[in-house]
Amino acid sequence: MKKIVFLVLFVACFLGSELIALGSTNYQSFESITLPSGELLEDFSDDDYKTYYKKVDKRKFMGWNVYKVNSNVKITYVSETLFSYYNDGYTAIDYTYTLDRKVSSKLGLSATGTIGIKTSAEKVAFKNNLDGSLKLSADYTVSTEDKESYEISLKVDPGTQVDLYIYGEGKITNGVASRYFFWIRADRGGYEVFVVTTEYQRLEKKKI
Repeated sequence: MKKIVFLVLFVACFLGSELIALGSTNYQSFESITLPSGELLEDFSDDDYKTYYKKVDKRKFMGWNVYKVNSNVKITYVSETLFSYYNDGYTAIDYTYTLDRKVSSKLGLSATGTIGIKTSAEKVAFKNNLDGSLKLSADYTVSTEDKESYEISLKVDPGTQVDLYIYGEGKITNGVASRYFFWIRADRGGYEVFVVTTEYQRLEKKKI
């Protein structure tokens, strides 16, 4: 009997542990992300978590409790600067740039707490079917990979700088969730889903 009680307590402690685990994709390494409102998961404070967790701490027999803090918030971003070239001379310069670029996944996930992320050759997803409980729209399931190759010819005038960078627009949904297994909390943490809706190269010329 003592062994059974000990085993139950051990499982409860194990399932209820709050070890920090962070999963992410490359969107977190973008040069800049601008949100008109709301905040990214990485900006959630300890006080935010305390407030949000109250929304998902009601025990249930089995499954996820989900609370969305930000839903389909439109964002803009600069993922990377492809080149920056300036002319500090007195005559114009003809410049040609050839780019071979691999376009990675259009879908990014991030998680904190004990919410896990699983990656396969086909897709990236949250563990234990959190994706299904979030009830995201269809475009959040799109994940593609492609290659681009193009050549850019331009004239750089004296006293100007030319920057070519990847500009995009997307949507962010994030919040907190907790998963219960026989009324025992098995997982709890924050989640974030990022999807690209538009992405293109932007050429910008400015005086120096």
